[in-house]
Amino acid sequence: MTDTLARLTLVAARDAIRRGELCPVEYVDALLDRIAVEDGTIHAFTQLTAERARTRAKKLRDERPRNGALPSLFGVPYAVKDVLDVEGLPTTCHSRLMPTTPARRNARVVEQLDQAGAILLGKLGLYEFAIGGPTFDLPWPPVRNPHNTDYVAGSSSSGSGAALAAHFVPLTIGTDTGGSIRSPATINGVVGLKPSYGAVSRDGVFPLAHSLDTVGPLARTVGDVAAAMGVLAGLQPRQAPTNPLRIGIVRHFHERDLVPSPDMAAAIDDAVARLAAAGAELVEIELPPLQQFNAVGWTILFAEAYAIHRTWLQQRPERYGAQAREVLLTGAFIDAADYLRAQQSRVALTGAVAQALRGVDLLLAAVSALPPCRIDDPASIKALLAASIRMPFNVSGHPALALPVGGVSDAGLPLGVQLIGRQGGDDALLAGAAWVQSAVSL
Repeated sequence: MTDTLARLTLVAARDAIRRGELCPVEYVDALLDRIAVEDGTIHAFTQLTAERARTRAKKLRDERPRNGALPSLFGVPYAVKDVLDVEGLPTTCHSRLMPTTPARRNARVVEQLDQAGAILLGKLGLYEFAIGGPTFDLPWPPVRNPHNTDYVAGSSSSGSGAALAAHFVPLTIGTDTGGSIRSPATINGVVGLKPSYGAVSRDGVFPLAHSLDTVGPLARTVGDVAAAMGVLAGLQPRQAPTNPLRIGIVRHFHERDLVPSPDMAAAIDDAVARLAAAGAELVEIELPPLQQFNAVGWTILFAEAYAIHRTWLQQRPERYGAQAREVLLTGAFIDAADYLRAQQSRVALTGAVAQALRGVDLLLAAVSALPPCRIDDPASIKALLAASIRMPFNVSGHPALALPVGGVSDAGLPLGVQLIGRQGGDDALLAGAAWVQSAVSL
């Protein structure tokens, strides 16, 4: 029974609770039991709020109105990346540097989810300060992939992806500055949305790079993500299109700008073939080279991140893990002229993405040119970062959703693609993604 409940999607659990077929207390207990048994190996959680969750579940059960509408996520458990403030809990950012004093108030996203009736189960592991890589020199071990614990669980929002794949919760919240929602979503075989820049509040979230940071949901289906965005961004639900979509395929990112692994190339080709079989009109799209987006994005990210961490890096560098310290110090070598040139170039790159979207319903691109790698292989981890195809849409601010396509790597791990929509058109992207999800699942 515990396993059956743990595998419910957000929408399925929400609807069962609304119908009175599932008790929030029973659901929370089932998930906490699963976490107790399995998270000692996966390390998805940095802080588990078991008793707090049980108390809230009992309160919801006992005070449930007999008549009238329930809040939209009534009784649905969730967990957040440990860069979001939760009243009464420290915000660790997976770092020794952060104070252990509890936060005095909730991040706006946590407030929204609580007001919608959701139940917080705890805070999730990440790369230190949302940058660097999986590291073994911190108080918390790195998050491991539930599909194979010898492998990475994605980039900085790794706990947010792993907690879903391990069936610990039906909804998690991550952040995406250079791809850190879409990477763990893909690597763990779940769905993750980087919303349009500014669509979801960043209030109460420890920053990495202010002009790139984005907060968004991860879940197991597009419909689950859409339900979460109804709370986080006030999006009204839209039905998937009944007519086939016109989709722009950005092949050059993974075919010319990078060299893909055979299994990744095959997975993308297979997904495109299934979309064609479902009636999609496919159009080849050419954007500026990936290297241009990366040069602009990483210049901005490193400069802004260094500005945030400069004092700590000067005064207490030994408190950082080695990987985060090395990456953050990169920003010390970027001057104001470099930063301004990057922001100016960003305008043209953003315009190129907007222009490409004018003639199609959405774009499709690879998330990475390489599949997940082992967690104990630093060279492969470095190569995996270099194979990222996520930064273009942080630079442009367009919404981008990572979607599993059913393919697996040679090591048996999930593979996926990303879908990109118009700026501010998150609702249309989610509706189109629901159609794509149905098509590639044929």
